[in-house]
Amino acid sequence: MEITSKRDIFGMIFFALSVIMLGYMFLTPLNHYIMHIDEYFSMSLTTLPLWDIINVTSWDVHPPLYYILGKIAVKIGGAIGMEPIHSLRILSVIPYIIIMAISATKIRKDYGLLSAGLFTFALAVMSEFFAHFLIARMYAWAILFTLIAFISFTEIIKNNDKKAWIMLSVFSALCAYTHYFAAISAACIYLILLAYIMKFEKDELRMWVMSAIAAAVLYIPWMPSLLRQLTQVHGSYWIPQVNSNVFINALGYYAYANDVIIGLVATIILVVLLYIYTKDSEGIDEKERFLVLSGAGVYLGTILLSIIISVVFKPILMVRYLLPATAVMWLAISIIFAKIKNRRMFMISAALIAILLVVGIATTVATNDEMYKNGVQQKEILDNITNDPNSMLIIPSQNMIMYFFDYAGQSDTYFLNVGHVFGENMDRLHKLQNFNTFNGNDIDKLIANNSKKNIYIISWGEPVLNTTTEKLDTQVGIVFSKVKPTNTTSAPAEVEYSEE
Repeated sequence: MEITSKRDIFGMIFFALSVIMLGYMFLTPLNHYIMHIDEYFSMSLTTLPLWDIINVTSWDVHPPLYYILGKIAVKIGGAIGMEPIHSLRILSVIPYIIIMAISATKIRKDYGLLSAGLFTFALAVMSEFFAHFLIARMYAWAILFTLIAFISFTEIIKNNDKKAWIMLSVFSALCAYTHYFAAISAACIYLILLAYIMKFEKDELRMWVMSAIAAAVLYIPWMPSLLRQLTQVHGSYWIPQVNSNVFINALGYYAYANDVIIGLVATIILVVLLYIYTKDSEGIDEKERFLVLSGAGVYLGTILLSIIISVVFKPILMVRYLLPATAVMWLAISIIFAKIKNRRMFMISAALIAILLVVGIATTVATNDEMYKNGVQQKEILDNITNDPNSMLIIPSQNMIMYFFDYAGQSDTYFLNVGHVFGENMDRLHKLQNFNTFNGNDIDKLIANNSKKNIYIISWGEPVLNTTTEKLDTQVGIVFSKVKPTNTTSAPAEVEYSEE
């Protein structure tokens, strides 16, 4: 990379720090532990046949692409002796590597070394990016696809590139196959592009319509499943109503999550940065200014659309779902920062961004430490279950079965006897894994009949039992408990259960 100014030097420093962060992604102790409860679900799905993965996903609230990629990654990793969790970790790091390559080439060429370097570093330390470039979930790939869709959008505006229209259609569809909030961001990109066309290039309206139709056609295979998921979400969903705290956290999510004060400060900083750019860019080409500010439009538009959907349909806004749009926001901030010409305004912007980066780094360190402690504790619990021949695991919650389906083959496991789990009937699940079942009202009898065993329970919330339990750990509403031994010598009651 050729260095021609002091700004380029800072860009190189940011790039070097990004490479260090990439190395740490491979070396962090977090790779040996579960970082988020949803990773259990991801790992269980990779043990299923491909058609079962698609079927289970269609009864969940996410699209299927990540789980298919996960199945492939675990298959390849297993062939070389790699643990499933390590295969899925690498799968999540790959998008960051691709983004670094795009930054070092395309973004550097178009916007300069400072923009490219700041952008890659921000995606390693800001908001919740670091954790989600490791977590065995779909966010990393949703970020990558959304960024490529946005870059395709910029190419359409700058060069009216026909290939860019095709890429916009393809990667918008990939967004929708990966995470529905990435689909909302892709929709915002199309709406912003429509606004640009109506203002500057009305002759391109035909291309916009064709591109939008092409993206929709690519999504037709999943449309029936999406409609079923929407019906399911409308009937019952666990995300709380949008309120002022959620709104402020969403606006400030590009810097930090789940803190109203920092969210408010981050929102003010964002407004100041956008104001500085608009003042500094007075007199430049209006199309260029539109292009630069459109990244902020994707971020703010995603928040706005998700709030509208939450009010009109059902609450859907969780701040971590904004990660794909947040990546576009940071690309916009990086471009805006590098384009500021006035030295005084540039120094003010540099100070504000430095504040954001310090907060981001501190938050990333604290978050990683908390995830590490939780991961160590949960691994100890699950190791006790799987390594103890006298242990017994009870899952009394219907959907929880799929989260810990993989553990059924590693311990004496009892699942609640239900008609189906995420669209899979129990007969089918019995063919895929070895486990026992029990009727819901018989859990106390089941425990009494196995009083000499070390009995563990994993449930949504604390289990309602006549037996005393010890809470071992809690994460996102999921409670890990152990039944306390009793001194009773009375004969246990009979309990009906099946073993297959």
